[in-house]
Amino acid sequence: MDRIPLCFIVPFFNNEKTVGAVIKSIKDAGYPVLAVSDGSTDSSLEKARQANPDYIVSYPENKGKGYALRQGFRSALSEGFRYAVVFDADGQHTLSGAKAMIDKALELPEDRRRRTIIVGSRSRRGADGGGKFANNFSNFWLTVQTGKRLSDTQSGMRLYPLEKICKVNFIGRRYEFETEILVRMAWRGFDLVEVPVDVLYPEDRVTHFRKGADFARISLMNTFLTGAAVFYGYPRMLMETLRRK
Repeated sequence: MDRIPLCFIVPFFNNEKTVGAVIKSIKDAGYPVLAVSDGSTDSSLEKARQANPDYIVSYPENKGKGYALRQGFRSALSEGFRYAVVFDADGQHTLSGAKAMIDKALELPEDRRRRTIIVGSRSRRGADGGGKFANNFSNFWLTVQTGKRLSDTQSGMRLYPLEKICKVNFIGRRYEFETEILVRMAWRGFDLVEVPVDVLYPEDRVTHFRKGADFARISLMNTFLTGAAVFYGYPRMLMETLRRK
């Protein structure tokens, strides 16, 4: 077991074909798993329970990936974990990629690790052109909003430090949350670090990203964050820089 209090968070919504195998693979590798059922209406919750995760969070109504992750973060922190790897339930993420992110976290001094989000930069970014466009769009706006550069801001495979993140009141509930958390934590002095990871796109993979609605949500979030960066984000980053000197 690695030398930091870390668990895997697996959010899922109607992933009955893959969620059990995903949880089992993580458990077999020796990591604790916290599974979050985001209002699943198929047999996903039953399949997840059969795979015997260490903790399960569930609620009856689908509220979006961002909401599910926030519930998972709070639950993991309350169970004594200080870090979490987010691992999708659709079978695209790999344990070798997760291990690469954990190894990177272990290389960091503890004080820096507590304020670093590690993003798994995918070798194949999106199974279609729409996903690639949304990713490039978000990459551009992250730089505008924070001055930081990432090549894969839409990657859901990330390693988060939980203590400070759980103190922030985020507004995004669906995929736009993954944009919001990077920007708002960067404003609070967090480092954003990329690690190359491989991903898989199984034929039976189920994705709930809706090109129209979710891209619109990401666009609205970027509009809000760009305005807020001028009056709050950049001044906050300057204050954090001066405070650490």
